[in-house]
Amino acid sequence: MNNKNYKLFSDCKNFPLDRPCFYQKNKNAVCSSCKHFISVNKKENQTKILMIKLGAMGDVLRTTFVLEGLKEKYKNCSISWLVDKKNADVLVGNKYLDEIIVNDNKVFEKLSSVKYDIVINLDLSPESLSFTKVAFAKKIIGYYLDENRKIIGSNDYAKKWLLTSAYDTLKKENENTYQYWTAKISELKKDNYEIQVPISKQALLKAKKLKSSLKLNNSKIIGINPGAGKRWVMKKWRIEKYIKLIKILSLKGYNIFLLGGKDDEEEIKLILKQKIKNVYSTGTDNSVQEFFAMVNLCDVVICGDTMAMHAALGLKKKVVAVFGPTSYNEIEMYDRGTKIVSMDCNCCYLTDCNKKVKCMDKVSVENVLEAVETYIF
Repeated sequence: MNNKNYKLFSDCKNFPLDRPCFYQKNKNAVCSSCKHFISVNKKENQTKILMIKLGAMGDVLRTTFVLEGLKEKYKNCSISWLVDKKNADVLVGNKYLDEIIVNDNKVFEKLSSVKYDIVINLDLSPESLSFTKVAFAKKIIGYYLDENRKIIGSNDYAKKWLLTSAYDTLKKENENTYQYWTAKISELKKDNYEIQVPISKQALLKAKKLKSSLKLNNSKIIGINPGAGKRWVMKKWRIEKYIKLIKILSLKGYNIFLLGGKDDEEEIKLILKQKIKNVYSTGTDNSVQEFFAMVNLCDVVICGDTMAMHAALGLKKKVVAVFGPTSYNEIEMYDRGTKIVSMDCNCCYLTDCNKKVKCMDKVSVENVLEAVETYIF
């Protein structure tokens, strides 16, 4: 074989790097005469942006506020988002997204076939930092690893946020929101863009049917998300206090919708066992977007530092959020919510605690009730 007869255009989008391409395999094509050559370096009219934010689900959801800002800054752009498969549903149907790339066994092949103008990585996980190096881009915003395994921040804000993420003492001292830091790192003009919460037509219909079937009176609907997932047990307010609060709200004639998923079943069952009037479960087997639709039925949402809080804020609901071990300063309430804070040990970020009386135990029912009723009237 004379190798001089063969040319290889390895920058072709159709070339999978480690094996012959489809056209060579099936049509015996060679690069020098192939009509399907498309260079990954071909200039396009659009600014191609890749967002890397794999998880967790609540973090992915709250980070969607940057999309409106990116579309505003880069007038003609396409935005792809790389996300873990289990968290992708919070992005499906987002009007600002052009593509969702799922982190699966084909992700490297996908990334190697595209050249981006900008990669924005807001994650500090080893996997996300690795993807930043794998993706081909003219510019990296956020974080990446250098050849010495040092995390490089793309600007001063990224470097400051990195330090804050590494030291609990700085986390406690921080007075700025996650939106503030993320917008500054992402080089956006402002930080008050809204969280984007997609809800499918099918999900809206399911929520509408539930509400109709209950034949409620016209009083306000108060949503309560009593859980906080399995990982963050310490973020849960005591179930006894939720029950006491719900009894008071029921006596005042309000309708209470219990919101949650499989991880919240235990708390929801304990509340339902009390057989309190006007208390209804919205179900714990809803899809992510069905859960959003149930949140959308509520006038006020009471919860901890959870995805329900971010969803309610994105849906422009009034929110009363109870904080203990996580940073309340990081949460942007968009002037439509109240933070009830246990100052004892706040921002310790512990997933377990050996104290007999824990920080969340010190949040009173009276304080939560007062905050809720400011939004009801």
